[in-house]
Amino acid sequence: MEHRMDVAHETLLNLNGANQHELTQLPRIGADKARRIVHYRAIRKGFRDWADFACTPGITEADVEAIRTRAWIGPPVEEVLAGSARRRTTRGPATARRPRKLGS
Repeated sequence: MEHRMDVAHETLLNLNGANQHELTQLPRIGADKARRIVHYRAIRKGFRDWADFACTPGITEADVEAIRTRAWIGPPVEEVLAGSARRRTTRGPATARRPRKLGS
């Protein structure tokens, strides 16, 4: 599942939807930092903004600055999935109708 946004011929990675492998494609992010990002994101239920992302253990301001041009903070994947599920809800169970009375 890809979580990317195209802007001016450049593809930005959604930090709230990227998996570990996708995160390692960002500058200054190796396997260990990618693992930390995914773990911290799960605890926080997604990043709200860049300041929230910067609080990830092991991520420095230099990392944030290097990543900023290649990534974005999109809606958490759980919110997106919940929103689509909410739209697909159906009405409650059908109720039985009373039969019509026939005129005499």
